[in-house]
Amino acid sequence: MAAAFARRQTRALEPRCARPRRKSCKGTAFMSHHIPSAGAAPEPLDYAYTHERTQATTGYFACVPPASLSFEAALERLEATPWDDFLHLHLLRLLGEKSPEDLHALAARCTDPATEGCPRPALAALLRECALLLPGLEGLEAALPPTARDAALEATPAVYLRAAAQPDFAAAAAWSALFRANICEHHPLPRWGETDLPPLFAEERLRAVLADMEAQTGELRRLHARLAADSGPAWRRPPAQETFLRAQDALMEAGLVEGREMRHEASLAPIALLRDWRVDVSVRNGAVRHNLRGTARAYGRGLSLAAARASCAMEIVERASAYVSVEEGGAAAGRIADRKAELPLVRARLSELRAQGREALDPNALPLEAPYTDFPLHWLPARDPAGATVLVPAQAVFLFCNLDEPALFLAGGSTGLASGNTLEEAKVAALTEIAERDAEATTPYRRTRCFCLRSRDPRLQALLEDYAACGVRVQFQDLTTELGLPVYQCFVLGPEGTVVRATGANLCGPRAALAALTETPWPYSPLRSAPPRPSGPGLAGLPVRDLEDLPDLSLPSPAAALRLLEETLTAQGRRPLYVELTRADLGLPVVRALAPGLALTAEWERFSRPGPRLFARYLAAAD
Repeated sequence: MAAAFARRQTRALEPRCARPRRKSCKGTAFMSHHIPSAGAAPEPLDYAYTHERTQATTGYFACVPPASLSFEAALERLEATPWDDFLHLHLLRLLGEKSPEDLHALAARCTDPATEGCPRPALAALLRECALLLPGLEGLEAALPPTARDAALEATPAVYLRAAAQPDFAAAAAWSALFRANICEHHPLPRWGETDLPPLFAEERLRAVLADMEAQTGELRRLHARLAADSGPAWRRPPAQETFLRAQDALMEAGLVEGREMRHEASLAPIALLRDWRVDVSVRNGAVRHNLRGTARAYGRGLSLAAARASCAMEIVERASAYVSVEEGGAAAGRIADRKAELPLVRARLSELRAQGREALDPNALPLEAPYTDFPLHWLPARDPAGATVLVPAQAVFLFCNLDEPALFLAGGSTGLASGNTLEEAKVAALTEIAERDAEATTPYRRTRCFCLRSRDPRLQALLEDYAACGVRVQFQDLTTELGLPVYQCFVLGPEGTVVRATGANLCGPRAALAALTETPWPYSPLRSAPPRPSGPGLAGLPVRDLEDLPDLSLPSPAAALRLLEETLTAQGRRPLYVELTRADLGLPVVRALAPGLALTAEWERFSRPGPRLFARYLAAAD
């Protein structure tokens, strides 16, 4: 059971330790615990960034405290620093290894018979979460008296209890299971109106959403036609080898890479590489004080060795820029260390920021499992396309972000995090990744949108034919949404009916399809270093599309492409925001982009909440 509490690390998703929150629906009552003064702050705790297992290309990591830290000592520290994500999740893992009898015995410690109060609210929170998350523990919640159950909501950093407290939680979980089976496993959805599940949205609202999406369709093409006529001079992208050498030199100089570059054959990419890199960050933020050290792993894929090397090195640059140290001093809530540009933190409620006349992003504009109710958060400055400052939640920007605050996300991932040769190129990559994840999360699987691929390029056609010679049936689904950006999903059906898939997005449709192809985690060895692993037969009778005939809306420079994407998103009410994360020691551009109103992940969990655009497309399929 402890494995259920490991954190995922993928290209798209790197969850923050999960957290629940408060009973009160008013932020004024939330986060009322005492934050120790600087003199009373605990000594920093050393966490090891530990790889637990890998499934396909998904790595599961845990932040593990020293082995010398006993369960009782860890619990005592958590009672004093209840928002420490890493410690909270560590204790959940330990509790997951205990017997139901042991857990019920611990529940008895959550009540003081003399006062009828709860002396161990953090323990009560952990036990409530165990009852919610682990099978066979349904009676554990009832073992906690009402005072302990209420206190638990004030003493957990995780999203779980908050999400489960939503009145439509059970219905949302059931819908999530249906959509997961459809999107991830290609099971058919029931016909509209034929399920007994209560609707999450009124049909009238969904038809209004459909009308909005139809009105927005074509906006990117219209803007492209205008910008293509006056897009400025063409930009010469540096060769992949040049990008690799620049990134590699910076990483070596900073002491970030570890071990040797290695090749792997876990994807359809003809060249796929991996390399380890060093995680070493420290956080001094209120009562949460820790160091995190260990080894992470980056992957690179491509049609050539140079492209795969550039991909791998720039992924390390990207990730190393998003694992951050937080220093005390500077602004009242500290600052992010070692940045090219100053990144101060501000701790406040959204209402307080707005009362001060400061523009800030409402977290409820992001896909949350439970609504934000104006509790204090840490904020940092982002910029909109015009350069105006907008404060955004820090935890929506960084990876493995463990600050002294409750969580907004069950799984705060890496969608919208990108590096580039230039800042404009990084922003374009960030926005296209957001569009990619959004399309994957809001488009039901439909056989009518699937196709097979061929190419007029002899080299690419030879690759497609080699997959077939290995018995691997490669197929695609068009996921392009009203945003207009070409998005394709490549999928392989396993012999047992499993679906292995990956998605790609790009203004150039052929590049989007090739990105999806090379990301697909089906084993392939062009050198035949291992026997081929045949797939299942796939779908029969699909149309065949030429790669070169897919839509191409590219423009001659990253600056022009960025303008196209920004104007399209802004016209649709989704003004993008950027936080530049470029490290002082690397000097290679990295940004985190946020696009309010768009989905961030298609990794369906029990706590996921399907959005109205997904339901609207489901409804449209029934018309």
